[in-house]
Amino acid sequence: MRPIVHRRWHWPALLTAAVACSADSPVEPPPPPPPPPAFLLWSNPNAWPNRSVPGPGAEVVIPAGATIRLDLTPPPLRSVTVLGRLEFADRDLSLTTDWMVIKGSLSIGSESSPFTKRAVITLTGPSTDAIDGAGAKVLAVIGGTAELVGRPRTTWTKLSATAAPGASQLTVVGPIDWQPGDRIVIASTDFDPMQAEEAIVAGVQGNEVTLQSALRYRHWGQLQQYAGKTLDERAEVGLLSRNIVIQGDSASLATGFGGHVMVMQGGVARIDGVEFTRMGQKKTLARYPMHWHLSGSVAGQYFRNNAVWKTFNRCLTIHGTNDLQVSGNVCYDNIGHAYFLEDGSETGNVLERNLGLVTRRPAAGEAVLPSDVDPATFWITNPDNALRRNVAAGSRGFGFWFALPESPTGLSVGHPAKPRQTPLREFRDNVAHSNNNTGLNVDDGPRPDDTIETVHYNPRQIPGNSGSPLVTARFVNFTGYKHSFRAVWLRGSELRLEGAILGDNHIGGTFASNETFITDGVVVGPSANSATPFTRNFPVRGYEFYDGRVGAERVTFIDFQPTASNYMSALGYNRKNGFPINTLNYGKQLTFINSNQLFLEAPAPDKDGDKAAVAFDTDGSLTGTPGAYVTANTALTATSGCTLRPAWNAYVCPHRFVNLQVRSADQQAVAPLTIQRDDGAAGSFVGVPNAAWFVSSSVVPSRGYRVGYQGAVPLRPQIFGNQLQAWDWLSVSLPYPSGQINVYRDYNTSASIVAAASQAELDASTGDKYFYEAATATVHLKLMPRTGRNWAALFVVPK
Repeated sequence: MRPIVHRRWHWPALLTAAVACSADSPVEPPPPPPPPPAFLLWSNPNAWPNRSVPGPGAEVVIPAGATIRLDLTPPPLRSVTVLGRLEFADRDLSLTTDWMVIKGSLSIGSESSPFTKRAVITLTGPSTDAIDGAGAKVLAVIGGTAELVGRPRTTWTKLSATAAPGASQLTVVGPIDWQPGDRIVIASTDFDPMQAEEAIVAGVQGNEVTLQSALRYRHWGQLQQYAGKTLDERAEVGLLSRNIVIQGDSASLATGFGGHVMVMQGGVARIDGVEFTRMGQKKTLARYPMHWHLSGSVAGQYFRNNAVWKTFNRCLTIHGTNDLQVSGNVCYDNIGHAYFLEDGSETGNVLERNLGLVTRRPAAGEAVLPSDVDPATFWITNPDNALRRNVAAGSRGFGFWFALPESPTGLSVGHPAKPRQTPLREFRDNVAHSNNNTGLNVDDGPRPDDTIETVHYNPRQIPGNSGSPLVTARFVNFTGYKHSFRAVWLRGSELRLEGAILGDNHIGGTFASNETFITDGVVVGPSANSATPFTRNFPVRGYEFYDGRVGAERVTFIDFQPTASNYMSALGYNRKNGFPINTLNYGKQLTFINSNQLFLEAPAPDKDGDKAAVAFDTDGSLTGTPGAYVTANTALTATSGCTLRPAWNAYVCPHRFVNLQVRSADQQAVAPLTIQRDDGAAGSFVGVPNAAWFVSSSVVPSRGYRVGYQGAVPLRPQIFGNQLQAWDWLSVSLPYPSGQINVYRDYNTSASIVAAASQAELDASTGDKYFYEAATATVHLKLMPRTGRNWAALFVVPK
């Protein structure tokens, strides 16, 4: 069918008769023609060039300069192209079309005059369409404006009383404006995110909502008070119904090929109070329910108070787009990452009070990105965005995932941003619960090929300048509960978890970081919301030390008491750890209420990090003795001055610990090896995972240690001491086949330190000598820090 174009209106000229008049009679000018109408009704045949209202399968074009007001529900169309203006009349309407392109303007209500009736746009196109670079089954805004503003609604609230299984009534925090027939979703408040339930409202009386069918699961609805903070585990209840609907056709449910909305560069979209369902196209890049695509700065545009549910590829995608306002939305039952900042070039966007729940994994082979197999409700690729009061209320993967690339990926390759060094704009008052993986994960960013690698987040004043000072990234007032694994995992430098409240998690928080701390928080073991117990035999803990320096300061731990099913403790170390740890990891101003303060599992033979576990009690709030250390139950770390605390499976020691490392410059294996202290206590070590040339241990300073190799003697050993104080020393002896060596101190390879004539001379030195004992083929070293340093290093090199 040939395209239908708008009829060009020509107003008839006024015909006048010749009138005889005298020479002095003036001629009256003709009156001006009447103005053209402000708009033409779709139902008016005269609005169309062939004087016929578009019929089934029509390709409708509204030309530039024309305004058409849709006042009826047309038959299914092939397409609608808006070069002028299309607005919806104030009545219930439906528009079904294979696709729509907006190059002029589409208006369904406005910010000053919201649409109050019901409008439904259904997208039906075949997958073979390719519309202006936007694909098929699309509503594309290309250089035009789409303003869709529906009736204001209570988009989501929380329960104010617990709803039991079998209940058909909810008590919610009001006021609400919900009506019979509205569809809602009640979030899980347990470990399983799939305990979220859809329901249809049968009636509303005040804050009481009656449902058409009974609930299957319990949904928690009470506030709990702990140490002056409120643990809010009340179920979120989201409204899915809106009076403006954009949807894919019914066939989308079977095929996963739904509709999608795409705002291209130069386009403008203001979307408020709209329902998106059966949207997104499974396993297809750039075909998402709602998508700003490479739009640059979109200040003034927004996506607010919408419901996006039962979708096949994400929820909302912000791609190469800045300064977008995203607030008050509900995203439910989507596949893959939900609220999705795509490449890492996106900045200045504000995400506030959005709810996401039931974030699903794609089926095998259907992931758009490799990371979608562990989907995040909020996937953030650049820290220069603001996230406030959002809730990640149940994902098969993560809640909030800061997945930072080194540089922007995808179509943003070449953008100058450095997300892994970019300061955090704002992360405040966000909540994550009922996620199968971590609630707040700062780690694991995309490579250029979109596979995932371990990421250290180092925010700097000048991103990209490694010499620029670090700045602190503050994650403020975070709430995390009911995580099957852990609530928080941070990897980076100068990160803070401030004012958090964590409860009912298998692990509260673990920081694989340095200079990263939890401060002014409350961490709770099992709360009264305990319908499902913790995984049996899992050692539940509130906070785990790891890497370092990390610590907990001004934190209260509550109800970490061991049970028959779970050994619980407020503090512990990251389990099954093979990596080095910092001996200055600490606790300060800690409070323990009804809690076993600490528990360290018996070190695994193949996990050197477990054997090195120590924690510094700066003020006595952990052990009762200021300056004491807690250490793993191993012979090498314990001394006669230490006291075993059986409930902790750990020793409390009056002396300090430092870090001793044995490495090989040419990566020749040094492990397995033994380290024996001068009193005969010894430990066996297997090396850092996948690095048998690197062994790390915690040791008592100002003592002697002998290294014993089980394999070949490395010819270029390197010995390090870390976390040293000015007066500390370590005497280290190790096998070496020849005295023809140079020994270099602290990376200065221009001159060897001198050989001592005896062990006594070495012992009296300040780290500037070594002693080779030919009779035993042993080189004796003494590590001492130079002035202003807290480390020392000695490298042995054959001549």
